[in-house]
Amino acid sequence: MKALTILGAMIGLLTGVGLALAAQSPWPEAFWRGIAAAVVGGWLLRWWGRLWVESWQQTLRARQQAGAKPASETKTV
Repeated sequence: MKALTILGAMIGLLTGVGLALAAQSPWPEAFWRGIAAAVVGGWLLRWWGRLWVESWQQTLRARQQAGAKPASETKTV
C-alpha cells in the first residue's frame, strides 16, 4: 500500500507542477499546486489499491468456495 501511495503522490506532483507551469504560473504557485495534487493523487491511488486488493481477495475466496482450481493450477493441452 505504501508503494501505491508514493506512486500516486509522485504522479500527482509531476502532473500538478506540469500543468501549473503550462499555465505560466510562477514557481511558488506551481510548487503549491503540485503539493496539493500529490496529496490528492496519493490518497486516490491508496483508495483504489485497497479496493483492488479487496476485490482480488473476494474473487479468490469465491473460487475457493466454489471448489474451482486457481488459474495457475489448471493445465491447458
